[in-house]
Order: sequence, then structure tokens, then C-alpha cells
Amino acid sequence: MAARPGAGAGELNITGLLDPFLDYFAKQAGIPTPDYSSQVGGEGIGVGLELLADFFTKGWFNKLIQFGAGAIAGGYAVWGRDVPLRLRKELIALGMHELLRIAKLTPEDVRALQESVVQSAMAAKAGDLVGFLASILKSPSEMGLPVARMPVPPPAPKAAAPRAEEKAREEVKVEAAPAPAAELPWAF
Repeated sequence: MAARPGAGAGELNITGLLDPFLDYFAKQAGIPTPDYSSQVGGEGIGVGLELLADFFTKGWFNKLIQFGAGAIAGGYAVWGRDVPLRLRKELIALGMHELLRIAKLTPEDVRALQESVVQSAMAAKAGDLVGFLASILKSPSEMGLPVARMPVPPPAPKAAAPRAEEKAREEVKVEAAPAPAAELPWAF
């Protein structure tokens, strides 16, 4: 397998494909291209993960996802064994982006977080799985997706009163009905 640009032979990295596109900016900044790409790419991946988490999750679960992603990426970069230097740089940028996002809380965010914890706890205590999932995952309408709604079916038409001709046929049928089997001479 050929190594990506900017990587040592067989060295794993996730942003090497950005090197040709970011080379100009790296040179203008006086930073080696692999370092520049690692920082920009790590931040970009962090933003992508943030957008995915924000799209599908809410409340405390969203913060847990952000913290988990940041802790895993940062922890692997710092304590991982035999992690190539460039991959460490990428993971540190990604991890710090996610971890610092937790620190960005407005008073409204704190209130929403508290409400989310209370809703989740109440649903879990009541054994309400749907309520619990609704407290941590966004519904299609919360995601901004158009929700197709089925139109209400029209009321069933009322049965029309039988016409006089139909009534006459029914009366004839009733009069011409055969006698019960016990009255027939050949019945056993």
C-alpha cells in the first residue's frame, strides 16, 4: 500500500490527502505542510463529528457524545502505542475541538441540559423507553426534516335508504322462501 503524501513509509494519517490543497497556505504561514494539514484536517473532522452529533442528538447525550469522541481521540493521541507523529497531531486537533466544545455552555444551554437530564431520569424511572429516547434523540421534525403526514380519510358514506323497487324484491324473496326442513315431506 502506498503511503499518503506527507507520511512516512506505511505511516497512517487521516489528512494526507489535504496536503496538495493546503500547501500554498502552509507555505504562506511558514508552517510545514504536513503540520498545517494535520491541524486543519483534525479541526475539520471535529466539526464534521460535531455537526453529526448535533443533527441526531440533544441534551446530555449530545454532550456525552462530544466528550466521548474528544476523550477517545485525545487519549489515543497521547497514550496510544506506536501512533505516528502526524496521526497524533490530527487526533489532538480533533480531540481538543470536541473537548473544548463541552466548555462552551451558555446559561440557556445549562437549563436545557438540566431539563434533558430530568426528562431522561423520569422516563427511565417510569420504564418509558420511547420517552427516554425522545429525551436524547431528535425527532425528524426537530432535525428540520419534512414529515409526511397522511391525510385524514373522509368519513364513510352513509348507506342510502333502499329504493321502493329493492324493498319489493326483498318482500318477494321473503314470501317465496322455502319452508323449514322439518316441514318438508322428504325431510328425515
